[in-house]
Amino acid sequence: MKWLFYVFVLANAAALSWNSLVQDNRVAPKESVYAPPVSESIRLLSEPQSDDDIKAEKSQAEKIEDALNQAVASSVGSNGESTAEFCPRIETEKSGDEAQVVKALKAFGWEYSEQETVGKRPKYWLYIDAPETKQRATEIVKDLAAKSIDSFIITREEMKNRISLGLYSAQGRALQARERIQKLSGYQVNIYDHMRSVSLHQITLKQPIKEADLEAFLAQFDLTKMMIKLEKNPC
Repeated sequence: MKWLFYVFVLANAAALSWNSLVQDNRVAPKESVYAPPVSESIRLLSEPQSDDDIKAEKSQAEKIEDALNQAVASSVGSNGESTAEFCPRIETEKSGDEAQVVKALKAFGWEYSEQETVGKRPKYWLYIDAPETKQRATEIVKDLAAKSIDSFIITREEMKNRISLGLYSAQGRALQARERIQKLSGYQVNIYDHMRSVSLHQITLKQPIKEADLEAFLAQFDLTKMMIKLEKNPC
């Protein structure tokens, strides 16, 4: 029976050898790997830049700097002043402001055109909350008049008996007026800010104007007391 045992051992050894040979010859599947294009060189952050890379970056920086210098030179004259020209549009809300602007334009000899339109502008309404009765509202108005403060009673249903103290176009002036009235009268004053449709006067210049000339023109006016909107439109 020994010979049968040896035959069995040799058969197992041959089977194991064959399986090992097949495993060695099997082709492993390829995994997809992300990589840059073949023509693109790969450099680690820790590696120093090559001379070619440094020259390329320097050349690009010089091109950008030259472009910026040309842009600045095209808009600034030799004396350092801006030479850019535009055709401004001046928009006023009050007829008195329009008259001042037109008078100055004629003095400068500038050509212009005028038109009227309607637009929305911020407004700030000052008021005192409605008291319980109409009689009390009347007493408050008389008290304010005695202190030289103009006011009147609102009669509309949703605002009935509120006491109006005036409408302002500038928030700063509205805040100043509220503080002054509260100190003089002792009443709590509220501000209601909203957008309101108003008539606007638009004055458009028909000729190119330089920045320095426009500044000289505007220097004639007290812009803190005028409702003027300026647009620097291209010609």
